[in-house]
Amino acid sequence: MISPLLANIYLDQLDKELERRELSFCRYADDITIYVSSERSAKRVLESLTAWIAKHLKLSVNQDKSGTGRPWESQFLGFQITRKAEIAIAPKSIEGYMAKVRSLWNARQSLTSKQLVKQWREYSTGWWSYFKLANNRWRIQGLAGWTRRHMRKCFWQRWHNRKGRLNALRRLGAKPHHQKVASSSRGAWRIAKSPVLDTILSNATLRRYGLYVPSELSTA
Repeated sequence: MISPLLANIYLDQLDKELERRELSFCRYADDITIYVSSERSAKRVLESLTAWIAKHLKLSVNQDKSGTGRPWESQFLGFQITRKAEIAIAPKSIEGYMAKVRSLWNARQSLTSKQLVKQWREYSTGWWSYFKLANNRWRIQGLAGWTRRHMRKCFWQRWHNRKGRLNALRRLGAKPHHQKVASSSRGAWRIAKSPVLDTILSNATLRRYGLYVPSELSTA
């Protein structure tokens, strides 16, 4: 990770200039956000600093990635400040999480069940270690059921056919009337939300195998 280190060294002059101007700011490597009291001030500061950076640091500001706006209309390092001044997980970060869930719980992967669990635990633990700073967590909490549904769908598909599903259901302690679902012709996504799979692969069962969703990790 040499690039952020070099950026911090080189942009130290920028930090000092911002402090000299008594501006409130937050910077990580070359990603920076500055807080002022009005849109007019924001435009003035952006124009002034763009010129200062070009003159003193010999760098050009990427105009496509720079601009002014309210805190809740933008994001910084995957986070967003809400209208209530809370730290929230930015929408793009949530979209990235959803894409990763679909990828990690793709039943076509040539991995054992233990490997599936291991890679999920590594990803979810790392993701939550970073985003647990957020005190507004409703977006990720709202995806808990959706995430587990992808887990159940994946396992259902990996059981392959009626015989494999019946054996898996029996191993999990399914009662005879629950075992009938093994013959179902419904699609995996629909089955994943069925009362039977919710019971057999309950939240408690998934957690017993280490399959926590991110918002549960603070109490795991």
